[in-house]
Amino acid sequence: MSIQLYKPNSKNTGSAFTFSIGENKSNPLPAFYISAIAQHSWDDQKKIGSFAGNGKNPEKKVNVKLSEFECGEFISAVKNRHEYTAFHAYEDNSTTIKFSPWDKDVKVSKYDPSTKGFQETKQKVPAFGLSISKGKGSTFKIGIDPGEVEVLLKFVEEFLSTFVKEKIKLQKNYIKNSNPTKSNTSKIEDAEEEEEEDEEFEDVPF
Repeated sequence: MSIQLYKPNSKNTGSAFTFSIGENKSNPLPAFYISAIAQHSWDDQKKIGSFAGNGKNPEKKVNVKLSEFECGEFISAVKNRHEYTAFHAYEDNSTTIKFSPWDKDVKVSKYDPSTKGFQETKQKVPAFGLSISKGKGSTFKIGIDPGEVEVLLKFVEEFLSTFVKEKIKLQKNYIKNSNPTKSNTSKIEDAEEEEEEDEEFEDVPF
């Protein structure tokens, strides 16, 4: 299951993004992925952009997996119109994901009773911008229009709903199959308390 957004331009700086729900390599829970590819060319005569030429170039592609909490941040950013930034690091590789609200100017035609005609005006609509940067290398950017934002929001919410249901089912099966004794349960609880005591959390303002 996936959603694709293709945004080529005449400057040949466009990107195509794919948002998908797939399998997790480490566990049976579903995973949420975002992949992007840079625009390869632009046909000025046909006004068409192409991405196919970069399909085998790893420098022109990127793929990231979002955790369930990062997906929750995405939903919060959309509903409350605030910026969200995530940083991923693995070995020598790093990726920065930035999701920012912006007011996009769009052209609209409005009927003018005095002239009995339509006049073209501009109005601002609540859009978002998404960028993924690969360390000191390529940056992939795309503008997401209001209608696209709403569809992506429902898509991420559907993923989270499925993720939570599957995680609850997984935990129930684990408890059912393990069937710990009373003494083992106490040991598990003690271990959880010790682990919580060792963790450090950022001070909250209250």
